[in-house]
Amino acid sequence: MIKFFRKIRQKMLTENKFSKYLIYAIGEIILVVIGILIALGINNWNEKKSNINRAKEHLETIKLNLQDDIIQAEKLLSETQTTIDYANDFLEQFKTLKPVDNNVQMYLIYMMFERNIEINESGINALVNSNGMSFIDKGLQTKILNYYRYIEQLKSRELNANTEIKTMYEPYIKDNYYWIYNKTNPWHRQAEFYKDDPRILENIDLKSIIDDKKLEVMIMNRRYQSNLISDFYTNTIKEATEIIAEIEK
Repeated sequence: MIKFFRKIRQKMLTENKFSKYLIYAIGEIILVVIGILIALGINNWNEKKSNINRAKEHLETIKLNLQDDIIQAEKLLSETQTTIDYANDFLEQFKTLKPVDNNVQMYLIYMMFERNIEINESGINALVNSNGMSFIDKGLQTKILNYYRYIEQLKSRELNANTEIKTMYEPYIKDNYYWIYNKTNPWHRQAEFYKDDPRILENIDLKSIIDDKKLEVMIMNRRYQSNLISDFYTNTIKEATEIIAEIEK
C-alpha cells in the first residue's frame, strides 16, 4: 500500500501537477491521522474492556468476602443476643422480680466473652488499587464504600466493649466471684470440667451477687453495649446482602 502511494506521488511530481499533489498529500495525511485515531480508539476500547473485566473479577471477590461477613455476623449476632437475654434475666433477679438461682454463675462467665468480626478486605483493596472503582456503577460504588466505612464503626464499637470487659468487668468478677468456677455452675463447659470434682463446695453465696450494686451497673453496661453491637451486626448483614444482590445483577 505504501509503495502504491509512493508511485502516485512520484508521478504527480514528474508531471509537475503540484496543486494536485498538494491535495493528495493533505488527503494522505488525513488518512494517516484517521488510521491513528482508529488504532487509538481500538486500543482504548480494548483497555476499557480489560479494566471492566478486572473490575468484575474484583466484584466477585468482594461478593465472596461479603458472604463470609454475613456468616460471621449471623453467628456473632446470635451470641450477642444470648448475652442480652442473660443480662435481662440477671437484672430481673437484681430487681428481685425473679428468685436468684445458679444461672447467675453462668451469666457472669458468659458476659466475659469478647466479640470480634474478622473482615476480609482483599476484594475492596484489589478494586481500589487497580483503579477499578470507576468502572462499576456509581450506586454500587457508594454502597460498597459506605459498607466498609460502617465496618470501621462496628470494629470501633467492638473495641470499646471488649476494652470494658478486659479492664473492668473480667477483673472485677475474678477478684470478687472467683468461686463461681465450680460444679454447680450450669454453664456446660464448667459443668463438664468439674463433674468429677469430689470437693465439698463452700462459700457459695448467690445472694451476695444480687446485693452487689456495682456489679448490677456492670451488667447494665454489658447489656447496653451488647444492644448497640447487635444493631451493628444486624445492619452489616442487611447491607452486605443488598450489595451481593447488586453485584449479581
